[in-house]
Amino acid sequence: MKKFFLFFFILCFFLANANTRRYRIVITDNPSTTIMIGWEQVSGSNTKIYYDSIDYGINWSNYAFFKSKETEVIDRGMTNSFTKLDGLTPNTNYYFLIKDSEGISSRYWFKTAPNTNETMSFIAGGDSRNNRIPRQFANTMVSKLKPTAVFFGGDMTNDDSDIEWQEWFDDWQLTIASDGRMFPIIPARGNHEFNNNRIPKLFNIPNVNSYYKITFGNNLYSIYTLNSEISAGGSQAAWLKNTLEQDNSIWKSAQYHKPMKPHVTYKSEGNDEYNNWAKLFYDYKVKLVFESDSHTVKTTWPIKPCLFGINCDEGFERDDINGTIYVGEGCWGAPLRNSNDNKTWSRDFGSFNQFKWLCVSNTKIELKTIIIEDPNTISEINNITTCLVPNGVNIWNPTNGDTVTITNLNLETPNITFTSVADNDFIENGLNTSIQTEAFDTDGNILFVEFYINGELIAVDNTYPFETNYDFDDGFYILESIAYDNDNLTNNEAIRLYIGNFDIKLFPNPFKEIISFNNLGKSFTNAEIFIYSINGKLIYNKKLLGKKINLEELSSGIYLLRMVGINNKVIIKKIIKN
Repeated sequence: MKKFFLFFFILCFFLANANTRRYRIVITDNPSTTIMIGWEQVSGSNTKIYYDSIDYGINWSNYAFFKSKETEVIDRGMTNSFTKLDGLTPNTNYYFLIKDSEGISSRYWFKTAPNTNETMSFIAGGDSRNNRIPRQFANTMVSKLKPTAVFFGGDMTNDDSDIEWQEWFDDWQLTIASDGRMFPIIPARGNHEFNNNRIPKLFNIPNVNSYYKITFGNNLYSIYTLNSEISAGGSQAAWLKNTLEQDNSIWKSAQYHKPMKPHVTYKSEGNDEYNNWAKLFYDYKVKLVFESDSHTVKTTWPIKPCLFGINCDEGFERDDINGTIYVGEGCWGAPLRNSNDNKTWSRDFGSFNQFKWLCVSNTKIELKTIIIEDPNTISEINNITTCLVPNGVNIWNPTNGDTVTITNLNLETPNITFTSVADNDFIENGLNTSIQTEAFDTDGNILFVEFYINGELIAVDNTYPFETNYDFDDGFYILESIAYDNDNLTNNEAIRLYIGNFDIKLFPNPFKEIISFNNLGKSFTNAEIFIYSINGKLIYNKKLLGKKINLEELSSGIYLLRMVGINNKVIIKKIIKN
């Protein structure tokens, strides 16, 4: 009988839960190889994290690696404990548990970010303050959308009190997926974090002044977390400028709490941030900025700072080619306010609980505003798919559309060449032509290619060289080759070839006011002209009368001109307005 009770005691000891709770994982360094694991140590000692790329459940002794607790900070009534796992393999699942003298935790896991420029998704928002129901809804939605990371713009709590922070971390556990997967947070400080040490103490971020940079992929995406609760100038602005100068990322983005130009009337202007950061964002091509604090919803058109001029409104004017898009402003559970201070460069605005969900590839950023609702109606996506919109998600769809797209205009286009047929070459009657397409990305990888003639798909291949034979009759053809990357996203605009017995010329190009046309032929005399902005917005539509069009009212930039002639024959040209 004594042996039985001894065995029962030992069994209960090893099955007991570690006295740990309020878990969080934080990105403080290279997200491909490191992760910061944080938790509250309620009691117990000799705490270790056991981890492996193989899932051993709660069998802690089978895990190949372990690290002891490294840092302990008592703050907000919690013993906040941290251990950084480093030397990890990129784009890999890691399973872990926490063991102390009182038992073991549940098994959790995370996925390191890729170290290549693969497509990734992110969630951005802020102001979760004091309405716990929408906050809990939003946290649960994170667990179902499965982002690479969450950017949080501050004001986690209302009064910065012990009980509020403990409740906040209790609610944060809802971001853990049903299979135990955790999603890392990159936090910023808000004005309701009353102490500048609050974020460093609770999340162990790498800078005591709460400004730092994290880069995802090889050089895909950098997020600059800034601190609007200290001076925006001085050492912070100097760090921002020096870091931006050395940053070769395809995409650069920023998050901070207080907006430069809030969309709520009684909120004070962020003049300090505007004076020190706005021009740096524009000069160094920071394309997307996340702001919080006002508890309202906004997206802007791409804008640049200005001092005066007919289009200058509150220090900004629209610049569709080189401008920065500002989005926000909070609404993760804080009291909602009306968006009643909108500008000429405001794209969309509203008032509801929301966060931003963005999909980042090397060719574009696609941003959607997700309305926070009861997550029980939302499906949970799998752990492989990126950027898939699950069933039940309510995406805000204002008059300008449900997606803000930022296109990479500096992308080095894959080397796609047509070696057998030259642009606008004349095809003799009955000629059988072998068309060879070479499609590579900038790293030399062969891309997946689709080949069309007059809109009809005639061949698909991902080998080199890609050859197809086609019998051309005399007449007009549009040959189109589209290359795709490994995520089946278009890696470049379609490379089009126009074949026929004419050669339409546009001149001058670039132009100042007038574009002239030559060699229209019968097919394109009196053609209908459509001109689109680089974002796809139709801004001009008229019949061609004569051989010239006056475009003096267009702003400087890059546009697509589409000519529709007889029998719906189409020619598309890129034009540049100086």
